[in-house]
Amino acid sequence: MAVIGLDGTPFSFLKKEIEAGNLPHMAALAARGQLAQMQTEIPTISSVIWASFMTGVNPGEHGIFGFTDRRPGAWELYFPNYSHVQAEPFWDLISNEGGRCCVLNVPSTYPARPLNGVLVSGFVAPNLERAVYPAEAYDYLSRISYRIDVDAAKGHQSLDLLLEDLHDTLEKRREAMLHFWEQERWDFFITVITGTDRLHHFFWRHYEESDATYKAEFLRYYRRLDEIVGEFAAGLPPDTAFFMLSDHGFCGIRNEVFSNALLVDRGFLSLAAEAKTIADIKPENTVAYCMDPGRIYYSRQGREPGGKINADDACRVGEELRNMLLSLEDPDSGEPVIDKVEAGSDLFSGPLVPAGPDLVAVPRRGYDLKGRMSPEVFARPQVLTGMHTHDDAFVFLGEGVEGEPAGHIRGLASLILEAWRGRE
Repeated sequence: MAVIGLDGTPFSFLKKEIEAGNLPHMAALAARGQLAQMQTEIPTISSVIWASFMTGVNPGEHGIFGFTDRRPGAWELYFPNYSHVQAEPFWDLISNEGGRCCVLNVPSTYPARPLNGVLVSGFVAPNLERAVYPAEAYDYLSRISYRIDVDAAKGHQSLDLLLEDLHDTLEKRREAMLHFWEQERWDFFITVITGTDRLHHFFWRHYEESDATYKAEFLRYYRRLDEIVGEFAAGLPPDTAFFMLSDHGFCGIRNEVFSNALLVDRGFLSLAAEAKTIADIKPENTVAYCMDPGRIYYSRQGREPGGKINADDACRVGEELRNMLLSLEDPDSGEPVIDKVEAGSDLFSGPLVPAGPDLVAVPRRGYDLKGRMSPEVFARPQVLTGMHTHDDAFVFLGEGVEGEPAGHIRGLASLILEAWRGRE
């Protein structure tokens, strides 16, 4: 079995460019398999979504709610990693059942841990040695100067520098992917390309608006990716169950929306001067605060230090926040900013729900919700011009896969396990 993940590639984009003839290898695959649109997680954060993909369960069971989270019992942030995933990834089940696995560049798998095969972590992975199991695989990757991720800081300096880095990183991914593909006696193989997500964040507006230079560069990256996918697929054994997917879709940004500035403005949140993180919250005057992207937490008694909201208050506070968010309008157009506001208890299920957000605001397309502290509620997009969407991911099942495409990304784990267990 083999899986290729294209981080952030929308179904609508893929369908359009296949029909335009720009992705001939993916077009040939689609003609022989099933390509479909897929829903993904809310909140639409890559670390959350890949954790749901690999475990087949929701954040209330696997415990990952964002790239950053609140440290229990303190006004502090921490960065959840692989050790914080509270449910078992399906490749561990395959490994335990005797299957040899190659797991390459899947986000939320740092630090690497042992399995029957090879694991190379995806982002966020600050140390290559801790990102690789076993040591022999690290020796190889260090020799070829392997790249875990694009250096996104280059995009803030120059789009041309970022393009060069995107292509260099993609070629290193191809080199490592083909090495393990050829050298390992694998039963299950997965690799994720994260450069697509980085490309979209910086270049989506240029693609949508048909920029004379950068739309062509956008498509040049995808044409090279299409060649790599075709090369990989062409070398698979004929009876391979082949899957492809993205973790979310993408659209252009009309406005950035800083939710904590809104909460301050409406009297729900009190901050110290020049606040930068939740460590600068004044709990005695705070009812609620926000973390990326639209995760609203009440300052609860017994959960946040100095929290003032009890169980009786929570219903009232939730209604006030929901009404405020749903009434928020774009200052230029007067259009609503928020599509819906979900209660965490409705959105998630499982024993870890109390650790998650009390509310999640889901924006309309083009309104990029930010948890960062800012003095203004609205800001025009600057360098980053693309944002995630939860309703336009894609899934592809090759001709060797039985069954229907999953309607939600959580359903893929069971499809993959069914393919594994039914391989005889």
